[in-house]
Amino acid sequence: MIPGVGALGGTDPETVEPGDVETLLGLVGDARVVALGEGAHNITEFHSLRDLLLRVLVRELGFTALVMESGFPEGLAVDAWVNGGPGLVEEVARDGITYRFGECEAVRRQLRWMRDLNAEHPGRVRFHGMDLPGSSTSPGPAVRACLDRIPALPGDAELLRLSDLGGRTAAAVRYAAMSAAEQARLVERLRALAKRAFLTDDGVACRCAASILAFVEELDPPGAGPYPRESFMAETVEWILGREGRVVVSAHNAHVRRSPFLGRPTLGGLLDATLGPGLVVIGTTYGTGPEVRFTQRSPRPFDCEVSLRERPTPPPNSVESRLERLGPPVTVVDLRRVPDGFLDGVEGTLASGGLDPVDDFPSAYDALVHVREVTRVPGAFERLRAEFEHPEDPESP
Repeated sequence: MIPGVGALGGTDPETVEPGDVETLLGLVGDARVVALGEGAHNITEFHSLRDLLLRVLVRELGFTALVMESGFPEGLAVDAWVNGGPGLVEEVARDGITYRFGECEAVRRQLRWMRDLNAEHPGRVRFHGMDLPGSSTSPGPAVRACLDRIPALPGDAELLRLSDLGGRTAAAVRYAAMSAAEQARLVERLRALAKRAFLTDDGVACRCAASILAFVEELDPPGAGPYPRESFMAETVEWILGREGRVVVSAHNAHVRRSPFLGRPTLGGLLDATLGPGLVVIGTTYGTGPEVRFTQRSPRPFDCEVSLRERPTPPPNSVESRLERLGPPVTVVDLRRVPDGFLDGVEGTLASGGLDPVDDFPSAYDALVHVREVTRVPGAFERLRAEFEHPEDPESP
């Protein structure tokens, strides 16, 4: 047995054996934040692994919240629901978890577990989004949340109408079609709203205002340093830590890794600067399963050819190739304990048909969980392709 390498009995939180809990607990130590990456979005097993990890850490180590790569203002409704609020989980997950990640039974199952736990132990576990509003393309949800929490002024209804740009793809297309004057007018009014919110003592309104400013900054991001979105997510996690004890953060590997991604600081790197050993980063990878690729067809936002194929044999310079040789269906690799030379020749992780470079894995991740075979979330690819092909209809199935 290679030091630092172990097996997990599976990713299903309802079937994993008690002994496997120790494998996960051994990675965490005293960390306040456990950041769990996704090697790809819309993979059923990665959603299930997040569910499993949260259950273990809530029950065994007193963790108090799940923080997702999802809109901060939209997440307020999800948190209300898991704490006993009205509505159906299907509607809450669809509307309150952005990028359409909530249209998945594995996600809904996790929310139901959180709600059931809170029914027995009120306030035991919370839900937070940490990302920009409107799947990062529409400020509307943050504008609405701000206006619901601050004193009203004439013109608020018009601002809400102007800022509600629609679903993810439709919003990006609609904003790009505005004249320069229309864009400038919208941005000016968004900045003015944020300034109003910052004058209040409402922490949620202020965080929504910060999301609006980050949205505006992403329209013309700086040429160096962290993207405004990464900074906002890191600042939001720190804000959440002022209200929670210990949290699980869930986002793509490219966000949670400590080391820069393509030369830009990441969420994980920004958190590491403030948390140090209080942060544990776990990436996820897979060997065989679905792989979605995007080919840009025109300069229009989201005008992409979306294709789906089975991942081919991982190339030898990928970490997936190295981890496939280990054997178990689900392998846990503690990068802090593996022997020197274990990852020699490995240059990165696979993502969207390419290789995301990683210069030094132990500096990027504390551990990796490798799933040999994964499955796609039912309907996710079809929804994605329909959305990109028909941006005027954000509700395309």
